[in-house]
Amino acid sequence: MIKQRLIESLKHIKRDALAGTVAGVMAVPLTVGICLMSEYPIMTGLYTVIFAGIISFITYLFKPGNYTGMPGVAAGLAPALALGVHTFGMENMPFVILLTALFQAVVWKYRLERYILRIVPHYLVEGLLAGVGLKIALKFVPFLYDIEHETATWLNFEREVIILLSLVSFVSFVLLYKYYKKKMPALPYFVIMATSFVLSFFMPLPMISIDSVPFHLALPVPHFTGFNEQEIFFLILKMIGFAMMLGTIDVIEQVMSNVAIEKIDPFNRKANSNNSLLAIWIANMGATFFGGMTNLDGLAKSTTNTVAGAVTKLSNVFTSLVILLVVLFPIILEHTPEYALGIIMVYSGWKMIANIANVRSEGRYALIMAGICGFLVFELGIFEGLLLLLFAHAFIQYIFMRRTGKSTQEVIELLKDTFKPDADKARIEREDMIAEASVPTLDKWVKAINSHDINALMKVYSDDAMMIPAFSTRIRRNKDQIKDLYRDLFEKHDLMVAPYQVISQKIDGFKVDSGQYKIKWKSEGFEETNDLRFSFVIKDGQIVSHHSSIEPGDDVSISHPEAYDDTFVE
Repeated sequence: MIKQRLIESLKHIKRDALAGTVAGVMAVPLTVGICLMSEYPIMTGLYTVIFAGIISFITYLFKPGNYTGMPGVAAGLAPALALGVHTFGMENMPFVILLTALFQAVVWKYRLERYILRIVPHYLVEGLLAGVGLKIALKFVPFLYDIEHETATWLNFEREVIILLSLVSFVSFVLLYKYYKKKMPALPYFVIMATSFVLSFFMPLPMISIDSVPFHLALPVPHFTGFNEQEIFFLILKMIGFAMMLGTIDVIEQVMSNVAIEKIDPFNRKANSNNSLLAIWIANMGATFFGGMTNLDGLAKSTTNTVAGAVTKLSNVFTSLVILLVVLFPIILEHTPEYALGIIMVYSGWKMIANIANVRSEGRYALIMAGICGFLVFELGIFEGLLLLLFAHAFIQYIFMRRTGKSTQEVIELLKDTFKPDADKARIEREDMIAEASVPTLDKWVKAINSHDINALMKVYSDDAMMIPAFSTRIRRNKDQIKDLYRDLFEKHDLMVAPYQVISQKIDGFKVDSGQYKIKWKSEGFEETNDLRFSFVIKDGQIVSHHSSIEPGDDVSISHPEAYDDTFVE
């Protein structure tokens, strides 16, 4: 298999070389910004990305995680790393990262990532990243108006020029990103860096300060000079707790990135999160010998790499070569104005904040908890904010399940069930969504079917609901009969539904959802797909009447479809 993957990589070397080069151009300013946020030397961050890119390709040959992800220093961990520097000192950070790598190695060895993801709901992770994004954005806002020569008057001509330049550049960056993110996602980064580089020779612009940090190998041992035995003991405990927090967030972010990378993979290849963790902990452990940072396959760099045409992880080697070129010729960074980096990092922070909107479909509870998590992470820190919300979430879940009639023993058994190897890890979150009145009934119906959760699905129907199904000649006149139909349907493999062209109406206190949906499943190894029309009559959030039918073909149509093309609302 190793030889086969190596041959496959060499076969696509031209595409991977181009994609890796494009990703490298984008990775440089992002790495610089994250280093400044983390309070790490910029050169150390660049060394980390170079090393992680090489390790990523080597581990891919043995155990591929994803196929087009690009590793690098993580924006989501930047404030945590800065906290570590302040708490333990830069001299102790290699030891802290070593502990993080050891924790991740244990997670990888025993496949513990599946349990971590069951403890931390995804919407709390979105809230955590939003809080981090706010920290990043506010950190770099001053870069948009900073000037070289301060005067008694804050708003002088030089600052007005910088503000105007930042405003025009920021708008240009956002527009370029909006229109080219699917075709050339690195273009806005290249444009902003190239134009600022040129302007730096003609305008008095504040530049990024680059400290010369030579590549130096040393053992990642702790430094406890000046501490007594008791202080050393508690300091080590604090380091272990901090490392577990770093490792947990690193694991969660990697798994989330894998989900996104898998969706845009050019050959629809499945990602293996456990194999991805192998690359992470090896790269993290190796980085401790030169004082490096934590790494993971960042979504922004990975998306750029994939869209640019990457086919294999060989592209990571070319990204590393681009960054190595910057390390060898640091004049490239010495002529990078602060305002350009500020634009990139403020926009990156805003994207992390905006992603919290992804949890809206989960209902008000998920959105509120994500928002509170973001606020607490911003105010208290990543570890304290997330831990506090996890305790609050657990207490609220307990109260919720008690009010639904479950005993304390049943709640405990449900919690135990979530940690079984074949457990439905999204069960509790799905129950929250089904019970949430603000979530559209159609969304609940789709979620329950795609999760193959018949109990959750039945909560969407009223007791006396009527159903005229597409795949049966018998009308179902109550919930029990409807349940029998779905029980048979759920026996099919990989059953999925996807609504489209949906119209919603309100008529005399009823809500009517009509439209079409694709339904597919696998039968004897072959995938079967049907297009169905449907209508739901909904009262008080439950379906009272459900009608579906197979969409007729053009050969039975008595009208011209083109005459009605604009009658549907997406």
